[in-house]
Amino acid sequence: MKKAIFIAHRFPFPPNKGDKLRAYHILKHLCKRYEVSLICHLDEERDLEEVKRLDLPLKQFFFHFKPKKWRKLASLKALHRGSLSVAYFYADELQARYNQLVKEGPISLIFCSCAPAAEYVFRGPETRAALFLDFMDVDSEKWHLYAEKSGVPWRFIYALEARRMRTYEQKITKIFDRLFLVSAAEAELFKEKVAQSEKITVLENGVDLAFFNPAYKPGLELKKPAVAFTGAMDYWPNAEGVIWFAREIWPLVKKRHPQATFYIVGKDPLPEVKALSKEPGIEITGFVRDTRDYLAQAQVCVAPLRIARGIQNKVLEAMAMARPVVATPQAAEGLSFIEGKELLLAGDTQSFAQKVLKLIEEKEMARKIGKAARKRVENDYSWGKKLEVLDAFLP
Repeated sequence: MKKAIFIAHRFPFPPNKGDKLRAYHILKHLCKRYEVSLICHLDEERDLEEVKRLDLPLKQFFFHFKPKKWRKLASLKALHRGSLSVAYFYADELQARYNQLVKEGPISLIFCSCAPAAEYVFRGPETRAALFLDFMDVDSEKWHLYAEKSGVPWRFIYALEARRMRTYEQKITKIFDRLFLVSAAEAELFKEKVAQSEKITVLENGVDLAFFNPAYKPGLELKKPAVAFTGAMDYWPNAEGVIWFAREIWPLVKKRHPQATFYIVGKDPLPEVKALSKEPGIEITGFVRDTRDYLAQAQVCVAPLRIARGIQNKVLEAMAMARPVVATPQAAEGLSFIEGKELLLAGDTQSFAQKVLKLIEEKEMARKIGKAARKRVENDYSWGKKLEVLDAFLP
């Protein structure tokens, strides 16, 4: 069996957030074809326990844990040169492991998940392995958007990172053999803002249809009617969208349905998100082991993201659970669906509130949209189907 190295900027287990979920399913797929050695950071202390639960047949697994405060310090030190993101996810200990694996060889494939993972290749020994990198989305453009929406001093720091990350993405484009982006829109954006290249391939996200299944029996009971958002709450685009929904849209829903509860489901909520728990009818769960307990019982799932890159797994997972979803156009970017039949779009406060209310009040309509949503992901969004694109390029 051929050998491969998979470098992830964070531990891809459990697959409970966008980048981790995508990396997990690609890694799982590669394990069928290669003896895979995984190299990655552990993002947080709870990952030390999750390591014991990892369910993939890896040949070797090397990880490194450093508290976030020390990695943030490494980023600050990089202010005078280089990308802050690259510094944040780099560790000498992991570099040594990577170098050892390459020297032991022969390695057929080196797959990097996210741009910062490429640093280990750049600093490592020469290799004849095929070099693949999954950008997922255009990081440099994400930092540019952050800069536009932030105040001083973060505006200047994010703008600096946007420029440096763009230069780094251009370096990756020159060195790597195959580059993946999550949607056609992201691929076109990359070509427009970063570099034109024939190496670019669209590799869309899928969803685990067996896991996210409408037949799931929840282990807890929610207050009804329930509206739910799922996503990592230490990620600013999620937090910004939830804050907008809670402050502007939710009061309009509560006016008609005083008993309704909005569940914000996701780990490590930022202080601004935690503060929302003071509002009537809003519950902040923090980390949960299984988001299906909330998805399965939600009358409506919402994706009110106004800063969004790539395909949103939270939308696919809710659709797979046959839940009706109201999303902003940004959150639905890159998805194939029939608007009004499989998913509802709303870009402003009044429209968003009206569509949430409609789904709460018109149960048969909500049921039909949920059923059609499930059918759509069954037909178009299984991971097996999506990863056929990757198979065509594997050495």
